[in-house]
Amino acid sequence: MAGAAPRRLPCGSDGGGGGVPRASAAWHLDRLLVTLCLLASVTLLYRCIVFTGGLLPLGGSATVITTATAGDGSAAGVITELTVDRFGRARSTTFTQGDTGMSITVMGGGSGGRRGRRAGLRTAGGAAAAAKAAVAAHGDAAGNSQTDEPQAFPGLPADFDPQAYLMYHPDLRALGITTADHAKAHYLQEGRAQGRPYKRLRVLLRYTACTGLINQQYSHIAAFALAAALGAELVLPPAVCRDSFAHYFSVYKEKNEVRWSPVPLETLLDVDAIMAYWAPRGLVLHRTPSLRPFPDLTQPEVAYPQYPAGSIDPNLVVRMEGVYLKNLELSELMERARAAVVGQATAILRDDPAADLQYIVLDMPCSFFSLRALSNLPVVTEVAKSLKFAPELVSMADRIVEAMTAGGKHEFNGVHLRIEKDARDWAAIMGGQQVVWQGYISTMRGVGFNRSTRIYVASGMLTYGASVEMDRTKNYLTHTGVCSRVHHKEQYIPQEELETLNSEQKALLDFLVLARSQRFVGFGSSTFSFYLREYRTLHGMLRATSGLVDASIIGTDPLFHAAGTVV
Repeated sequence: MAGAAPRRLPCGSDGGGGGVPRASAAWHLDRLLVTLCLLASVTLLYRCIVFTGGLLPLGGSATVITTATAGDGSAAGVITELTVDRFGRARSTTFTQGDTGMSITVMGGGSGGRRGRRAGLRTAGGAAAAAKAAVAAHGDAAGNSQTDEPQAFPGLPADFDPQAYLMYHPDLRALGITTADHAKAHYLQEGRAQGRPYKRLRVLLRYTACTGLINQQYSHIAAFALAAALGAELVLPPAVCRDSFAHYFSVYKEKNEVRWSPVPLETLLDVDAIMAYWAPRGLVLHRTPSLRPFPDLTQPEVAYPQYPAGSIDPNLVVRMEGVYLKNLELSELMERARAAVVGQATAILRDDPAADLQYIVLDMPCSFFSLRALSNLPVVTEVAKSLKFAPELVSMADRIVEAMTAGGKHEFNGVHLRIEKDARDWAAIMGGQQVVWQGYISTMRGVGFNRSTRIYVASGMLTYGASVEMDRTKNYLTHTGVCSRVHHKEQYIPQEELETLNSEQKALLDFLVLARSQRFVGFGSSTFSFYLREYRTLHGMLRATSGLVDASIIGTDPLFHAAGTVV
């Protein structure tokens, strides 16, 4: 997890002191442009994404994600090309192309990690000439030399795609089948009878976003990242809300008291803005088909989408199992998707080789913490940035901040008090409510809370009428010297207006206000608190301004670090 604030690049000198030759200045400018592109490409991996929309490029050669060019007529052009390879690894390649040659720098590593090995290559000619020469020397992505004479394969489908055939069926490599001609021959001899798909498939990915506000957010992040890597189209699920924070939530059905209901996704997210963001980048999004029927969220590991069949052929639907809370590498998710999609297609084609597969629907259950975000940060960061919140809630949060700070004249700190009734198990594990409170006070003092600054408190207590508890809380915070005055949303938004919001909208309203506080303290085992710290960092706040109460005894820290880190 990144522990420092984003660095600022030093500004270059314009040579105003004299004595810097024009050629030298241009050379330094070129080097600066290359450096800027390399640094930016790692953190902005999926910006300007160009995918093979609707295809499933699993196991193939590197997929070009974006190409950006910088430079003018007097300087060499700087071209940055970003790719994801068949193992889910992110790489960026920067070309500095001039009249006499081209230099290439490659960055990558892990499964999209921030630190990668660097390699350099210099060759005469431009980027296009270098690529053409490489293909001529080594063959295309399917293993064919471009100098080979085409061979005839009578009976082969006109739309046979040897690259797709090889990447959909990795078992063929063990048999020595690695070239396009081998693939064609194998399909005619055995593959057709075995029902092996021979061309790229259109894939519709559906998933369930489950439980609390931020659990839903992490569900979206995992699904968006997978869809982008697959080149699949993504069907947006409904949002959900709970009946009350006063009710006890448990993954054990016999103990659980919370009831979840589907609501339009627009109640939490700016769906129009998200679709507009991804459309030019090639990721196709489909609006939520319906709210009902809805799966039982007390069993999120099997909470698969349950939309009415409509125009979807149920024979073309396949489920991807074992992903909820699994913290999988992107490459592992991709492989599970490949196995599920190709397996379903194979079963259909084995029965009817002439079947025309227009699409395959790939269903995930709740995708919360399915993806190991820590080793895929460039992807996760870009997805998290794209998930804009509902503008109505943003506007309401602005009203609170404006009134609380008297138009920006006063600073405020923020705290997420995860002490509601549904958090009683955590308090018991930690040794009781007094231990929890001690953790809060010490953490607040540690990040700089003091009696001179007002504090905004987010808690579910007031949503279920615990006003006496809240009054005691306010007095305690003031008495311990961590604030001058306690504020909360109920003081600024009329009750009749708050009553129009569901539980997760109220949580989002608190989230948006806390995101703008000078300092923030939350609870270590709350996804709301953890993601809020990440969100503040994502939007330029120093990580040191956020602190989390040490709840490591609960045992969620390793999972949160691996699957919850966003930037």
